[in-house]
Amino acid sequence: MPKPLNIGIVANTAFNIYNFRLSLIEALKQEGHRVIAIAPKDEYVELLLQHNIEFVEITQLARKGTNPFHDLKLWNEFRKKYRQNKLDIVLQYTIKPNIYGTLAAKWNGIKSVCTVTGLGYTFLNKNIASNVAHRLYKWAFSYAHKILFQNKDDATLFINQHIVEKNKVELVPGSGIDTDKFYPDFCSPKMEDDLSTTRFLMIGRLLKDKGIYEYVQAAQQIKKQHPQVEFQLLGDIDFNNPTAIKRHELNAWIQNETIVYKGFTKDTRPFICEADCVVLPSYREGMPRVILESMAMAKPCITTNAPGCKDAIIDGETGWLCEVANTADLKSKMENFIQVSPLQKQKMGKQARKRAVEVFSIHEVNSQYVRIIEILCRN
Repeated sequence: MPKPLNIGIVANTAFNIYNFRLSLIEALKQEGHRVIAIAPKDEYVELLLQHNIEFVEITQLARKGTNPFHDLKLWNEFRKKYRQNKLDIVLQYTIKPNIYGTLAAKWNGIKSVCTVTGLGYTFLNKNIASNVAHRLYKWAFSYAHKILFQNKDDATLFINQHIVEKNKVELVPGSGIDTDKFYPDFCSPKMEDDLSTTRFLMIGRLLKDKGIYEYVQAAQQIKKQHPQVEFQLLGDIDFNNPTAIKRHELNAWIQNETIVYKGFTKDTRPFICEADCVVLPSYREGMPRVILESMAMAKPCITTNAPGCKDAIIDGETGWLCEVANTADLKSKMENFIQVSPLQKQKMGKQARKRAVEVFSIHEVNSQYVRIIEILCRN
């Protein structure tokens, strides 16, 4: 067994660490390492502390914008906190920790592993902000020891644009799904009078980039032929995102009974149980967590052939892929689901569960991180 290490897990929110890295922290602690969560303070800090996880607050991290003065202060704070906690290696997530945390780690002689969980609108749009992001990524990643991507398309994009060196890149299948928490038997059998209603469910922030308009338009068209089909929507409006839908749009969809709005929840499992098929017509993802969680609960899924999404399911076997931003194709795939037999739906669900366990479970993902850390810190 390698010597115990001091490992920092760094992200832009404690929410991110608690919801997506908790199992990794526990796996690393089981290996005998000291693990410190490093992020701005929010309501999830208390939950981390309840799990006996050390927490170090970052005060200078603004999630949006690139102000050189503020970012210099952020770099300096990372540098001081990394040194004070005598870290051997940092695992960094989200844009600013990936950039300024890596530069701080380099200054302190600390090994760094960066994970790119997806490319947001700032990076993908062609403007001054995206140009700055490209340059900062390239600068920081030249010092990173390993850069992990959750899908091949994102990795290829960074390599082709000479932002990363190919020999530093590795693919990791998402953040890992707890298949003991998301499992089919969590759901009660459907009541007899419930079997005649087909329910689709879309989970996610209510953004244009998530394909919400295509979902609603497909629902409007399908309900003309199949009025008994129900289209549910679960998620919150992210008012800080420029592609967020407007409140009046949501209200109109609810009032004309196009969708059944389920609000926002911290536990999606009861809602996944209600659904027959989970839909995510997203334009791009790192690795779509809601699809993986739904697969783990043996639900067939419909998503797009976009980067990340197309890596999650096997078309025609665990669900269907449709074209990005194509309402007609999404409608066609949803009609496919309506028309297939209950036996075929059950078979697809079982295949989805099998794939979630074998490819996307926390055990698979965590073992990959443990291996990378051991290789980088081997002396």
